[in-house]
Amino acid sequence: MTQSLEQIASEFVPLKELSEQGRAALLQQAVQDTLAAGAKINATDHREHLVYLLEGSLGLVSQGKANRVTADAPRARLPLFPERISNEFAVAESTCRLLVIDKAAFGDRLNDERTAGFEVNDVEINADEGRIFQEIYEATLNNRLELPPMPEVAIRIQRMADDPDVGIPELTKVVQMDAAVAGALLHATNSPLYRGAQPITNIRDAVVRLGLKTTRMLATNIAMRQTFKADSSLVKERMRQLWEHSVNVSAIAYVLARKSRKFDPERALLAGLMHDIGVIPILKYMENQGTKLSPEALESTLFKLHGMTGVLVMNYWGMDPELVTVAEEADNWMRDTGEKPDYCDLVIVSQLLSYLNTPRMASLPDPNQVPAFKKMDIGSVDADMNLAILDEVRDELEAIKHVLNA
Repeated sequence: MTQSLEQIASEFVPLKELSEQGRAALLQQAVQDTLAAGAKINATDHREHLVYLLEGSLGLVSQGKANRVTADAPRARLPLFPERISNEFAVAESTCRLLVIDKAAFGDRLNDERTAGFEVNDVEINADEGRIFQEIYEATLNNRLELPPMPEVAIRIQRMADDPDVGIPELTKVVQMDAAVAGALLHATNSPLYRGAQPITNIRDAVVRLGLKTTRMLATNIAMRQTFKADSSLVKERMRQLWEHSVNVSAIAYVLARKSRKFDPERALLAGLMHDIGVIPILKYMENQGTKLSPEALESTLFKLHGMTGVLVMNYWGMDPELVTVAEEADNWMRDTGEKPDYCDLVIVSQLLSYLNTPRMASLPDPNQVPAFKKMDIGSVDADMNLAILDEVRDELEAIKHVLNA
């Protein structure tokens, strides 16, 4: 049976992130082009578009390497030019039908779906603080909040994860694009967590030792540190605290994932690092506007809005719904969505454990009473606020934090 355009598009990355209704509305704005046999299409002409192959076959040339793509192949579920490399092009082998989607229209529709139904509860702040709160809230809803770009290396690595043809040479080349990421990855490879009998001195050998999956994870997380940057002294200090907290949470999530065997440790690390990503655009907005708040008012504003802005950032970056949920609900301590724990539950537990024996714990629920904690089945926090499993992995936790802070 011939599939409809709506059915075909439901398998396209990242269009499948939309609801059925949202995807149908987006397709009404899309353009279908015909490419005659022998005709050429360039990536530079479609920087603002997602271009998919619907019918026919073509030769896709990227970084001097040619690959044949047919409409019924898994590669056709991805945009033709996912890497945004200027010298990419495709040549039609037969008459081809292409689907062209405006990236901005897709992003707007996805953000609208993710933010639909958000409510901001009352908060006790004074008139000046309330004005700032309202400005940020309205800027968020009206797409005027400046969202941080994902580092280019991280973008390329994320997209490569969907390409079955990517191997060690391709990943090595991308990592080498950023000297800071490449240097930190070498440092990580030679750290106690990953080092072998012989030291590693080049990126290719590092990728071979770590493997494709671990390399993608580490390089993405290392690159993410560039996002946690600010200029003003007040925001810079808060951004430093945010990075430190995110690293602590991601390290705990990683070791819990390994211990429990219920999660992918690399994915757990990424979820932990991104769980508070919504704080960044709020801090950037306040920095750009020259806004000054008391520490108490600042934390109140961040607490109320960072879940909503986190959804915007994660969708802007093209992250999957599971990680979007982490950014939205990781501070919902009593969240309970069923018997089986998910990555959001893992991050909730990791956050609580990161606060053990700190002043913040006084304002948080008893971990033993949190639904996510019960589902993780990792033991109980004792009367002195200690957890046996954390004592067992102290050295590994420090090694992971050392890697991310390299």
